[in-house]
Amino acid sequence: MTSQLLALARKTASSRRLTAIAPMLLVGLALGFAYARTLAPGVTWANAGADSGDLITATVTLGVAHPTGYPTYLILAKLFQLIPVGDLAFRSTIFSAITALCAVCCVYLLVQRLLEHASAPAAAVAALAIGLAPLFWSQAVIAEVHSLNALFIALILLFTLGAIQHPTYTGSAASCGQALIVGLAIGNHVTIIGAAIVWFVQCALSTPRDQQTRMLVRRTVWIGVGMLVYLYLPIRASAHPPVNWGDPHDWNGFWWVISGQPYRNIAFSLPTDLVYGRIATWTALLVQQFGWPGLGLGFLGLLYSAPKKRRFVWLSAIIAAVASVFAIVYNTDDSYAYLIPTFLIFALWIGLGIDLVLQAIARLHPFAVLAATTGMIILIAWRAMFIAAQVDASQDRRAIDYATNVLAIAPQQAIIVSDSDLDTFPLWYYHYALGQRPDLVVLVDPLLEFDWYRRNLRIVYPDLVIPAVSTSSWLETIIAANDQRMDLCHTQVTGSRVLICKPRIPTR
Repeated sequence: MTSQLLALARKTASSRRLTAIAPMLLVGLALGFAYARTLAPGVTWANAGADSGDLITATVTLGVAHPTGYPTYLILAKLFQLIPVGDLAFRSTIFSAITALCAVCCVYLLVQRLLEHASAPAAAVAALAIGLAPLFWSQAVIAEVHSLNALFIALILLFTLGAIQHPTYTGSAASCGQALIVGLAIGNHVTIIGAAIVWFVQCALSTPRDQQTRMLVRRTVWIGVGMLVYLYLPIRASAHPPVNWGDPHDWNGFWWVISGQPYRNIAFSLPTDLVYGRIATWTALLVQQFGWPGLGLGFLGLLYSAPKKRRFVWLSAIIAAVASVFAIVYNTDDSYAYLIPTFLIFALWIGLGIDLVLQAIARLHPFAVLAATTGMIILIAWRAMFIAAQVDASQDRRAIDYATNVLAIAPQQAIIVSDSDLDTFPLWYYHYALGQRPDLVVLVDPLLEFDWYRRNLRIVYPDLVIPAVSTSSWLETIIAANDQRMDLCHTQVTGSRVLICKPRIPTR
C-alpha cells in the first residue's frame, strides 16, 4: 500500500511539472518557428547587423573581435560553428536565435516564480511579449552579442530572485556556479556589470551577518574565475590571427581592447541638448515593443504588484534604469540595442500586470481567464505578423552579394582598400574566414593609423611592404612601397559599382 501511494505521489508530481513546463515549451516552439522563418542567411546588413561579419570572422579564425573583445561570445559561438548546418556564418546566426530562446524561457520562469501560483497564462504572455518585441526579435536573427547578453541578464535576474526567496541558498555550493556564470557574462559585455552588482549586493543582504565575509570572498573568487575568459584575448593575439583588434598580447593592447578605448569619446558624451530627444525616443521605442496595452500592463505590474514581490521589482527597475541611462547617453545612432535588458525587464512587469488583471477577471466567470488569455495571445500573434516584415533578415543577401562580387571582379594581386564597417566586415569573412582570393591584400584605411593593425598586417601579408614611418598618410605610404602590385581598388557600398580599380605603372 505504501509503495502504491509513493508511486501515485511521484506520478502526480511528474504530471504537475509537465503541466508547468508545457506552456513554456509551446512558447519556445512558436518563437523558434518565427525566428527560423526570419533568420539571416549569413553575414548581413539587416537590423543594424554590420558587426556580424567581424564577430563571425573573429569566431572562425579564433581572433579578437572589436573592443571589448567579447571572449565569452567568441568561445560559445565557436562551439556552434561545429554544428554541420549551413555555412559558418549561418551557424553563428543560429547561436543568436538559440540564446534568445533561452532568454525568453528565463522570462517565463521568472514570472512563474514571482507569482508562485497557477501563473502559466501570465508567464506565457510575458515570454511572447519580449520574444516577439521588434528590437529583441531583430537581434535574435543576426549574428550579434545582444541575444547572449539578454540571456545573461535573465539568468542574473533569476539568481537575484533566488537570493530573495531562498536566502539560505546563497551560501550553497551552487552559488559558486552562479558567480562563475556572472563572470562569464562580464566576458560577453561589460554593460552587464550593473546587473551583477545588484545581484551581488542582494546576496550579501540575504546572507547571515556571520557568514557574509566568507560569502563575499567565495563569490568574488568565482566571478574572477569566470572572468578568466578574458585570457582568451592575449592567448589568441599571440598567434596573430587576421582579425586581431588591438593586438592584446601585452598589457597596453589588452587594456585598449577591454576598456573600449576607441569608444571612450562617445560613451556618456551625448550633447545635453540632445538628451531630451533621446528620452522621447526611449519612450517611443518602449511603446513600439509592446504597444499601448503592454505599456499599461507593465506599469501596472511595476506599481501594484504584491508586497512580497516589491523588492525584486524595484531591484529590476534599478537594472533597467542603469541600462536605459547608458543607452540614452551613448553617442551613437545604434545605441538603442543597449535597451534590450530594459525591455526584457519590462516584459516581467507585464507578466505581473497580466496576473493582476486575470485575477480580477477570474471573479467574473470560470472561463473568463481562458478567454482573456486567448485574446491576448491572438493580439500578440496579430502584431507579430506586422513586426516580422520589419525584422525579417532571411532575404537580406546584400552583404553576401557585395563581398562575393568584390572578390569575383578584383584583379589578380590587387590591393583592396575599404573604409567602413559595411564593406570591411563581409570582405573579412570571405577573405579570411573562408580563404577566398588569397592573392589579394585587403586594407582598412581608418585602421592603418594604429600600430597594432600595421604590425598584424606584416604577419598576415608577409609579402606586403609596410614602412616603419610615414611622411604622408599611411595608405599612400603603403601603396607607394608596393607598386609591384599592379592594381589599386577602392570599395564602395553605394552606387552601381562595388569596386573602383586604377591600374598603376611600377616605378621600379
